[in-house]
Amino acid sequence: MLLPTTSVIAAEYQSFSDVSYSRFDAKHSHSNFYGVSTRYFLDKRASLGPLNEFEYINTISNVSGHYSHSDNSDRYNVAGELFLNDFVIGGGYSYTDYDSSFINDSEKHYNANLGYLISENFIVHANAGKVDGGKTNYNFSSSYNHQLNDKDYIGFTFNTDDDFDYRHLSSKYYKSLEGGQYLTLGLNYQNHRDSDNYLSGNINFYFNEKTSVFAGYDNYTFGAEYFFNNNYSLNARYQSNASSHLSDLDIYSVNFTAQF
Repeated sequence: MLLPTTSVIAAEYQSFSDVSYSRFDAKHSHSNFYGVSTRYFLDKRASLGPLNEFEYINTISNVSGHYSHSDNSDRYNVAGELFLNDFVIGGGYSYTDYDSSFINDSEKHYNANLGYLISENFIVHANAGKVDGGKTNYNFSSSYNHQLNDKDYIGFTFNTDDDFDYRHLSSKYYKSLEGGQYLTLGLNYQNHRDSDNYLSGNINFYFNEKTSVFAGYDNYTFGAEYFFNNNYSLNARYQSNASSHLSDLDIYSVNFTAQF
């Protein structure tokens, strides 16, 4: 007698493109943000089950571009990563043009990145970033992935600056459940020498590989994502910082993604 089994054939993708809209509602003002972005990988990436979940540490060379427009600014960004054996070389450039009653100027930002893949589950990076006319800032990061089985994992990433004034530790847990369902849990801890500690978390539950809901805290976040087929998806979310000491801010966002 054969027992029914649930199996998912991994989908593979090389390009990811997004069109997004966000509305920021503050107590005395509001603003609109529009964005278009694309990222192309030189080899295929295999999904882990859900069509928007992939390996924790990327090791595939890629290039990306992004444009965003708000009520008072336009921003253009290009970036890339090249993996050569166990080394990764990356860089990026962004240009922002401001146009408002407070500022009418532009800003250029450059960054360069050098990394080394110690193993397939452990990578380190050194990054240098500079705003045109400003000083160069250095940041360092490391990511480690502990594979629990063929698909499940728990990953950790640590970031800091060269003075060790800023420290950020994040973790992600990915779990395949019975019946073709999935779960991810995320935790973020930030510490800055001149400010309070900050802790936040998030959860994603996948009913199947195409449909999911998610929530987050410290900033309250709720949302859902749905894939119409293997290539097109729609994501909608609401976010509020009412739990913080800052002025209340509500963010409504919608994002359409095409991946091939």
